[in-house]
Formats: sequence, C-alpha cells, structure tokens
Amino acid sequence: MVNWEKVGRPPRAARSALSFEVIAIGGIELADCDGLDAVTMRKVADRIGAGAMSLYRYVDSRDDLIDLMVDRVSAEAVAAPPTGDWRADLTAMAHTIRQVALRHPWLARQVPTADAFGPGTIAMTESHLSLLDGHGFDIEQMLDIWRTVLAFVQGYAHAEARRLEAGRRGGAREAAAAPSSYLDRVAESGGYPLTARALRGAGARAEPERAFDRRLGFLLDGLAGTFFAGPR
Repeated sequence: MVNWEKVGRPPRAARSALSFEVIAIGGIELADCDGLDAVTMRKVADRIGAGAMSLYRYVDSRDDLIDLMVDRVSAEAVAAPPTGDWRADLTAMAHTIRQVALRHPWLARQVPTADAFGPGTIAMTESHLSLLDGHGFDIEQMLDIWRTVLAFVQGYAHAEARRLEAGRRGGAREAAAAPSSYLDRVAESGGYPLTARALRGAGARAEPERAFDRRLGFLLDGLAGTFFAGPR
C-alpha cells in the first residue's frame, strides 16, 4: 500500500531526482503511450532514468505504482467551485472527467478502493461532492448522484477512446481499399435492418461534444426528476 502521508512531502535530499511525483508521471506517460499493460517497475525506471530497485523505496509493487498514477491523474479532475446551479455544475464536472478519461484511456480500468485514496483522489472527491452540498441531500443521496454521473462519463469516455483508437488503426486499411468487411456483408444481407441503419449512420454522427452533451442531458433529466423535483 502507498504511504500517502509521504506522497505530498518533498524529497529529503534536494539533490535527489527521484520522488513520488516523478515516478507517477513516468508511469502515466508510459500508460498513455502504450497502455496500462506496458507499465512495469523496470520500464518506468528506465523512462525516468532510475534503477528499478530504487522505485521500491517509494512503492512496494506494481499495484502500488498504479495507485500512485491513478491518484495523480484524479487531481486533474478536481471540479471548479460550486455556483449553486446543480445542473450547470454537474455538466461542467462531467466534461472535466471526460477530458481526463480521454487523455488517459487506461484510467477507466481502475476503480480506487479506500486504501488507494491519496491526496489527488480525495481532493477530486471533495470537489465533486461539494457541488451537491446545500441542496438538501444526505451523504448517501449525494453519493448516488455522483456515482451515477461518474459511471456514465467514465463508460462513455472509455468507449469513445476505443472508437478513436480503432479509427486510427483502420485508417491505413481504408486507404488501401480493403475488401468488404463482415459488417458490410451483414448490413447488405437485409437480415438486420436496424443494425444496418445504425452502422451506416455511424459516419453521420454529430460531433463528439454535441453527442456527449445530448446523452448527458438525458441522464441529468432523470436525476432532476428523481432528486431535484419537489420535497424529498
């Protein structure tokens, strides 16, 4: 387990080039480039120019290293102070989470446990819950609202990142005029008309921001009816 008490402290020796921050950034950069499976203690050490064994003075295992990375990335999702307009605040929060998730697609695979809550994760959580404070909710209701929005945005952004990556991989094949795909043949068969319409309409989708806003709006409408309409 990461010793979170030490994470925010500066290194004891001013001349030391190694710190929790440097290690976390090295791991994040590696995961962003090559995926989470590429993150090992040795590869992170090589990236930051340190000996692999020196990392063990800071983290005990790869799992601890990933917790450290998640905590640092979580700090990027800290919400702006509440305005009092719950819908505007949750919309801004959702967009921030989406952008963080798109910058770090590997993050969607990680669900922090209580032991993995470090300074960044705590700051993010406090900022998100503060958007719901003052609206008459108890903490369980606040958690229900927050986790519902969080689950939607993380899942949406994860799927979005997968589509973007698939599009990049498929670009070369399209340029080479690849033969008709299995999905093309299924669409042409006439046996799956709704799926065919969905597949053929994929290129005509609204730009990502507008599609995200529209679907987020459906979720917020549901929350409005469940939590924000009338006495509770």
